[in-house]
Amino acid sequence: MMKKILSKYWKIALLVAFALSVVAFWSVGYSSALAYQEQFQMFLLDGAYFYGRIMLPGGLAAYIAEFLTQFYLIPVMGGCIIAVVFVLIQLVVFMLARRNVSKSVESPLAFLLCFVPSLMLWHVMGDESVMPAFGMSLLLALAFLVPVPRRMTQLSVYALLAIPVAYWVVGPIAVLLPVYVGVRTYRSNVGRMKVLAVMGLALLYLILIILLSHYLVPYSSKQLFLGLFYYRFPIILPYSFILITVVCILLVAVPLTIPSALNKFKRWLVPALAIVLAGMAVLTIPMGYDKKSYELIDYDYLVRTKQWNRIIAKAERQMPDLPMSVCATNLALAMTGQLGDRLFDFYQHGTEGLLPAFERNFSTTLLTGEAYFNLGLVNTSQRYAFEAMEAIPNYNKSCRVVKRLVETNIINGQYKVAEKYLAMLDKTAFYSKWADRQRQLIRNPRTIDAHPVYGPIRKMRLVNDFLFSDTELDKICGQLLMHNPKNVIAMQYLLAFPLLNGDVGTFMNYYQFVQSKVSVSQRAYQEAVAFAYMQRQQMPPRGLIPDNVLMMARDFMQVASSEGQHSPRLESYRNTFWYYLLKSQQ
Repeated sequence: MMKKILSKYWKIALLVAFALSVVAFWSVGYSSALAYQEQFQMFLLDGAYFYGRIMLPGGLAAYIAEFLTQFYLIPVMGGCIIAVVFVLIQLVVFMLARRNVSKSVESPLAFLLCFVPSLMLWHVMGDESVMPAFGMSLLLALAFLVPVPRRMTQLSVYALLAIPVAYWVVGPIAVLLPVYVGVRTYRSNVGRMKVLAVMGLALLYLILIILLSHYLVPYSSKQLFLGLFYYRFPIILPYSFILITVVCILLVAVPLTIPSALNKFKRWLVPALAIVLAGMAVLTIPMGYDKKSYELIDYDYLVRTKQWNRIIAKAERQMPDLPMSVCATNLALAMTGQLGDRLFDFYQHGTEGLLPAFERNFSTTLLTGEAYFNLGLVNTSQRYAFEAMEAIPNYNKSCRVVKRLVETNIINGQYKVAEKYLAMLDKTAFYSKWADRQRQLIRNPRTIDAHPVYGPIRKMRLVNDFLFSDTELDKICGQLLMHNPKNVIAMQYLLAFPLLNGDVGTFMNYYQFVQSKVSVSQRAYQEAVAFAYMQRQQMPPRGLIPDNVLMMARDFMQVASSEGQHSPRLESYRNTFWYYLLKSQQ
């Protein structure tokens, strides 16, 4: 009974299994990537935004994709949306491929091979700059092939009318249509030369339409040929896009049947092909997802959502080694009050891991801006937010950035400016309620001081926040601490800067200043103080440094001097300031 059911419904079962795999992959394994895509757009529910999109080639497909991308904020919904797109692409390709064979000889081989475009798209989407609009454009372009008639007269009329419409809906990937017109012409049993002539004329027609569209929209011909919405950098077209298009054409043009010589192996040939495709997917899809890039995306998402303990746990599992991932780890340690204790439990390489140097980069600038915001440098955080949004390559706006601009203006008391940004968020589906809550704060400014985030930062911020050099960040942290001695984040950063620079003298000056305001007894600071006194060949005041720390310092110095800097015994001190100082001087 079960065997009969499986033999009858195996296609549905395979599609369901495929869809569930896609949902699990994105909603569990790569949920931060969904948030990454969502944060670099601002989909507005108004007519102006709609008209602005559909007035551009490929704009309608992009508009649909951007509407759906809003729901990526809920990882399961994001995974389901991607799964539906993948499944629909497979079904449409299969529907087109069936036209090449009669139903009496229709092969399961075709159904399996028609998963290839979806699997390729799954791999290609590992590039975080591939826009959701590309998958939607591919699906809609394939949908334009479904009504293509076979008779020459109808075929000519359809091509004449549908090619410009398809181009305006999906962009240059509409090239599928003129090529498929040639395929259908071939199926009409006309001469080969006539097939080539029809296909050539259809392609030339599309090229002329693209060239003419240059005079209607403010984009170069190169950008129009590459597509305005497929890739975050509009002047780049990955070769993988062309490869997917070619594979789709082959699947709908070549009869996908089992050769008669292999019919006797039909029972195990199809399951074998299914296993091969699944194995190739498992092996090749992860290869499209760069580990380092997604590490930064994960850290950025966790910082954005203030999941400090998860950041620390992630760093404990896999040591961060890039400035931005180290920056996120150090910020999480500072936000949980652990920076002085655990600074050297993680990879450090100078002060770049505290506040990385400014780069005109739309993603890394946001993460650095989060550190400035939590320190209380509100205007600097606001500048970084502006720079991040201006640096987005495809000129999109960002809901995440606009939210930060609202927050910084509320904290600074610039309520009219904040209202301007709130009016933008009012037109979004997922941020309008948040905008209403901020507007309630503005109407009753006294409640801002009691806000769990805005209140403390308003007290910590420098009223006259000014431009400063990257070489003066420790001094800025000192000013923050002088302005508000309760700014624990600034205190931890102030002491961490000279430690990471290996400047023990400056550290001692800062340490004495900090001790006059708050009690400081964290491990990294104690190790640095012990080292400073040993350099002077003095004993620290009794009770200042625990005896076990002093004993470890003596042992470390003895091993380093007697056995050299590369002694294996020094590895037991890897998580200490002394070890970091020794290695940084090599």
